[in-house]
Amino acid sequence: MKHRSIVKWLALCGVVALGLTLTGCYIPPDEISDGTQDITLNNNNLPFATIAPQATATPTPTRAPAQQTNSAAEPTVNWDDWGVVNTPASTSPLVSAPPAGATIAVVTMKPTNTPGPATPTPTPASLKNGMSGQLVRQMQQRLKELGYYTGSVDGDFGANTENAVKEFQKANGLSVDGKAGKNTLNKLYSNSAVSKRTYQASQATATPKPTVRVTARPSATATPNLSKDLYLEVGSSGKNVRTLQNRLIELGWLAGQADGEFGGATEYAVKAFQAREGLWDDGVAGPSTLEEMYSTKAAKTSTVVSSIGVTLESGMEGASVRALQKRLKDLGYYSGSTDGSYGDGTMQAVKTFQSQNGLKADGKAGTATLNKLYSDSARRFSSAGTAADSGEVSSTGYVTLREGDDSDAVRKLQRKLKDLGYYSGSVDGDYGSGTTQAVMVFQQMNDLRVDGVAGPQTQRVLYGTNANISYSALQEGNTGSAVTNLQYTLYELGYYDGDIDGVYGITTRDAVRAFQIRNDLKVDGKAGSKTLSLLYSSKAIPAQAANTKYETLEKGDRGEAVISLQQTLINLGYLKTKSGLYDSDTVTAVKNFQRYNGLVVDGKAGSDTLSRLYSNSAVAYPGP
Repeated sequence: MKHRSIVKWLALCGVVALGLTLTGCYIPPDEISDGTQDITLNNNNLPFATIAPQATATPTPTRAPAQQTNSAAEPTVNWDDWGVVNTPASTSPLVSAPPAGATIAVVTMKPTNTPGPATPTPTPASLKNGMSGQLVRQMQQRLKELGYYTGSVDGDFGANTENAVKEFQKANGLSVDGKAGKNTLNKLYSNSAVSKRTYQASQATATPKPTVRVTARPSATATPNLSKDLYLEVGSSGKNVRTLQNRLIELGWLAGQADGEFGGATEYAVKAFQAREGLWDDGVAGPSTLEEMYSTKAAKTSTVVSSIGVTLESGMEGASVRALQKRLKDLGYYSGSTDGSYGDGTMQAVKTFQSQNGLKADGKAGTATLNKLYSDSARRFSSAGTAADSGEVSSTGYVTLREGDDSDAVRKLQRKLKDLGYYSGSVDGDYGSGTTQAVMVFQQMNDLRVDGVAGPQTQRVLYGTNANISYSALQEGNTGSAVTNLQYTLYELGYYDGDIDGVYGITTRDAVRAFQIRNDLKVDGKAGSKTLSLLYSSKAIPAQAANTKYETLEKGDRGEAVISLQQTLINLGYLKTKSGLYDSDTVTAVKNFQRYNGLVVDGKAGSDTLSRLYSNSAVAYPGP
């Protein structure tokens, strides 16, 4: 028993000794040392990069990595051991228990989505005169939307398209060269592209156009003596008329300056006032009308109906111009917008009105023109009105006739159609639906453009004449019925697709050029006697259809087809002489034509080359 007690005591002593031994082996965490340098946790001198906290980062509770020591006693951290532990939210997570004064900030590393490089925007192609295709078509459509282009959206970059590009470039502060390069195309398709209308409006603001100066309306108009019978009508003049006109100006019915002469314009304003007041609108300012006009309850208006004492002309704007446009529209001379801006369309309408009403056709609406325009004797527009009546020399001999016309020319047309068996109605001079239908059948049977309108070419074929007539030359800048007939004939033959407005502009010039090229004439864009004689004859060659297929011509070929090819190349400036033989000079000319017209350059005149060569979009040789 005593022996057992001794054993137990010795065992207890051994346990105590072992504990004391192990206590001597403990190394505090803030005294890590490799014997050569101190490594502390707060002087940023660790063998791995520390992670600084972000200002807005919220630390995530984590488990501290286990400390390990190697044979050299260097501390290491195993970053794969990081994980989440249940740490109170108010307690900052630590990597390990630091000594006093030492801190470690731990943040959770989150992946960042770094945006990749933006998808590059394709660089637009550079487009120029002579090119064709979908890109050109898109450009033409956009130019048309912005008001710079009025031609056909056909995908052919011709002179019209080039001029439209130049206008766009000028209006949008770009280099004006007519070529649609990167800067031009980027601006064209952007939301900031300036339209033609906006540009013109800004120009008008920068450089004011002459405007109609309206005499300030008097605050009170002297009332004439109404105690006696007073009747003012067309032909009256003097102080009472001037007083009447001032009152109409004050009430808003009339614009301009009182001149004391009771003409058609004054009568028109009186009628409008009478109609508003429920009076008998005979245009005579008698006692009843004058009494109403000078009363305190006299009807006022914000819409001027006529003007006096001014001359309206191109460039003017205002209520007087708007009234003029409305009246011209009512009489059938004007089809544009009544926007109060005296532009080319308004000027042409005034000229036509003057021509058909025995006035000097200068396009300016002076006193005589205004009084006639607003009078009951003003003639309505008639497309059958002859140029000779107004002093103009007819360039066709035939004036375009259409549904709604009523004249002797229509009666003659009906009689001829009836004689040929196309028309069975009454020969009454009234161009109605029956006449339209007869004209359409005639056109269809004679390979003409079928639209029911009897233009010059339709009438030439109908009446079967090829008389040798001397025509007066027309060129860019001309206006009038002669130009209207020219445009319509070019339209009938397939060369012209612009507005038939009687104005010889760029589109008309290009159509004439195309006709001259196709018909072996001197190509200058002017409608001289030779051009017009052929144009109005039954020998005029129409524009080729877009789907026409041609037999390929190449070096060594001879014949009429080669002669036609060479003549057209001569007309366009690519060749000097024709021989009927497809020689090396012809090959060179064809290659140059192909080069400047965006075609495959092989020197062979295939279907694509010939179709372009004989079209109205063929690009002439620009010179060396």
